[in-house]
Amino acid sequence: MKKTMKSHMIVAALIATVTFAAGFTLPGGYVQSGSNNQGMAVLSTLPTNGTDGYLAAVTRENFESFVREDSIAMLLSMSAIVIYFIASFPIKDMRTVGTYLLLGNILTLLAMLAMVIAFLDGLLAVVSTSSFLDRITILTSRQLAKYETTKEV
Repeated sequence: MKKTMKSHMIVAALIATVTFAAGFTLPGGYVQSGSNNQGMAVLSTLPTNGTDGYLAAVTRENFESFVREDSIAMLLSMSAIVIYFIASFPIKDMRTVGTYLLLGNILTLLAMLAMVIAFLDGLLAVVSTSSFLDRITILTSRQLAKYETTKEV
């Protein structure tokens, strides 16, 4: 059981690493010009007025969803790492170790799900002109979001 926990801890650590990196290498990059928005994420500073206002609003919504889901995945994977770390201490009661393993597994699986949703939202925010990709991504991310919210309740 301890060997299984170690391998699951590695998976949770990889998820934490990927989501951490994704939080700093945001989709769309950063504003490079000398404007007041320099250093801000490009997709968070899109103008919403004019003819492309709707597209900019949808892109910003997808970007915000990406940031939110990426943060959730990071938090869940870090929580799983803490649970696995606590369980690595010498514990004589195998039932307690099993409970830690189950809790860590649930947190890791939810982190994976949040990471997939973050990927789809980031992809949709960057490639928002492809109608086929829009339909597939919206359908998939909304179904996963429904599943994620029913699992947490």
